[in-house]
Amino acid sequence: MSPPASKTPWVLTLDIGSSSVRAVVRDARAGVLPGRGVGKAAAPLRAGDDGSAVFSPLQVLEACNSAIDQALASLGEEANQIAGVAIDSFGSSLMAVDTNGSALTEVLCYADTRASPQAGLCRKNLEEHQEHDRTGVRLHASYWPAQLAYLLGERPELRKACFWPVGTWLMRQWFGPGSETASLSAMTWTGLLNRKGLTYDTVWLDRLGLQEQQLPTLSDFATPTSGLKLSFASRWPALAGVPWFSPIVDGAAANVGGGGYRPGSLAVTLGTTCAMRVVPDHEPTQLPYGLWQYRVDRSRPLVGGALTEGGGVFDWACRLTGIQPGADLENALRDRKPGAGGLVLVPLLAGERAPGWNDAARGTLGGISLATTGIDIVAASVEGVACRLARLFDMMRLVAGKSPRVVASGGLLASKAWQRALADALGTAIHPCLEAEATSRGMALLALEALGHQPDWEPDLGEPFQPDPARHADYLALMARQRAIEQGI
Repeated sequence: MSPPASKTPWVLTLDIGSSSVRAVVRDARAGVLPGRGVGKAAAPLRAGDDGSAVFSPLQVLEACNSAIDQALASLGEEANQIAGVAIDSFGSSLMAVDTNGSALTEVLCYADTRASPQAGLCRKNLEEHQEHDRTGVRLHASYWPAQLAYLLGERPELRKACFWPVGTWLMRQWFGPGSETASLSAMTWTGLLNRKGLTYDTVWLDRLGLQEQQLPTLSDFATPTSGLKLSFASRWPALAGVPWFSPIVDGAAANVGGGGYRPGSLAVTLGTTCAMRVVPDHEPTQLPYGLWQYRVDRSRPLVGGALTEGGGVFDWACRLTGIQPGADLENALRDRKPGAGGLVLVPLLAGERAPGWNDAARGTLGGISLATTGIDIVAASVEGVACRLARLFDMMRLVAGKSPRVVASGGLLASKAWQRALADALGTAIHPCLEAEATSRGMALLALEALGHQPDWEPDLGEPFQPDPARHADYLALMARQRAIEQGI
């Protein structure tokens, strides 16, 4: 039996994540093709005891090539229906290359903490409010200013090198010289771009002793590259003549694909870590200090914040107490009164990103006693994360409006206990996004728009989870206690 027909044109999306690369071909509705058009290959992050978190660029390239091979092979002659290629990758990424585009370093990512001393020195010597207002990001080890200071200090021979995000390097491998561009999305994620002028920040270039020629030429997502190198054109004839759009960052694509594509619709990602983002209707004149401002593309600013805390804190609490996640734990947590165990957790077990951006921050469990149970500790992990998300939500409303629609996605949404905690802590309805791969869907939507089509941006949403006013009041009290503990330490 032949697979059902899917509306054309099709788009091949390539999602470069922190452990693997996934290629997915989507149709003119940004839907997946039944039973075909998918490829996946491993490209794992390597973390070291020294704080390094890096990828091998060649391994990423090989994974991309393999994922594309698999997706095209499953389509056969149908691959000729593909009208464009859209790529996203983790943000931010940084690598040094020589004038021929050959890699001189591995790919540093946002999780690399070796630049923490440089970030701390910047915070000590610079007026961070001014830096934040100009570049849209805080002074932090995950951004290029600190990472470049670290790299150039460790390897001064790189001072004449060029510095690219991984997406730029991949495009150079596929298309050859002249393709060394980077999207506004990719470069706003670095902290090296002026958020209002959308040009390289000359203040940071001067401080680092860099020339603009050492960085990729800025482009927009919809400005395509075409004309694959002969070796790749013969390998992928269906992709040889189609536009390849400028790679953007996965968070921007996930926001578009997961319901945060328009003003007033705020997207929350609930995974091992968490994030909250919105596309506002205009450029914020004054960016709230704990938030960042990136870009989806030239016409769409993206404002939000990312937390180190999320499901990873819940997993830690389960390991600590020996309690197994499952139906019994789910039932115990779902109907429990917030704060019933008397505990308050500051869940900064891996440092802090938004809103304080303090790498040295650590977690604290308050209110523990001889009567404390394992369930109390696990419940405090959920409540602690929910309180931090509510704090971020209060800041987001300064940009998104007082009553934005909240669309949530991520692995934790499978838990009704987590859905309830989020709704009660934020005090607003939570609309679960039922799209299995919002990032890939967002890439397809943006590509279809760039190809001149008018896609349906609205994702498939489940029934909203409504907040309980009494439980929201309990969470407000918990938030006050959590803030008091944070201020005390």
